[in-house]
Amino acid sequence: MFENTFQSPGSGTYVDHTLEILLMLLVAFLLGLLLGYILWYKWHKLYQELDAEHNRMKAVLLDLEKEHISVQYKLEESEKDNSSLRRKIMSLEGDLAGMRFRLEKSESDLIALASQKGESNALASVAAPVAAAAMAAPVFAAAAHHQDDLKKVEGIGPKIAQLLNENGIGSFAILAQTSVEKLKEIIASGGSAFRMADPGTWPQQAALAAAGKWEELKAFQDDLNGGKPS
Repeated sequence: MFENTFQSPGSGTYVDHTLEILLMLLVAFLLGLLLGYILWYKWHKLYQELDAEHNRMKAVLLDLEKEHISVQYKLEESEKDNSSLRRKIMSLEGDLAGMRFRLEKSESDLIALASQKGESNALASVAAPVAAAAMAAPVFAAAAHHQDDLKKVEGIGPKIAQLLNENGIGSFAILAQTSVEKLKEIIASGGSAFRMADPGTWPQQAALAAAGKWEELKAFQDDLNGGKPS
């Protein structure tokens, strides 16, 4: 009877402690699951947001690439049009230079005719080309202000090009209509540093350049040596 009384309290205490430990472990396990679920949900939601942002940025990048290709194509077309317009401008400048030369020649011929015959009607006929030349003056003035790269003419370097510009020769069209004698005078005015320059072929080269005949100019220059015929 005493033995049963002694064992009963000890046995109940052991069972109670075991149940308490198991209950604590269960609660800890459930809390761990809950915490793990909360963390997983949070990071999963963040991953979805980042993935959606990545897809959006990827779509924007594709649109920008398409726009870049379109702009690049337009730029190439514009460059082609620009090159074509430049060739047309140079061709027109060559035509203008030719017209100026013919007008000046016609005027000088008519003046010579008037001085020889001394007739008033000849003087009257001179007035027409003079008036035409006066009307064309603004056009030629605009051509005179145009600047070309005269260094494309073989025999003309940076310093000679500057010297020509200072003397009113800034375009291929004007250079083409300048006599070799006049060019020699301009070169001589620059001093001894330019005494080796020979402008004998410069007007011919400039005429080809003004007309946009670059292939013919290159073929012509292949036969030159420093601007002089080989």
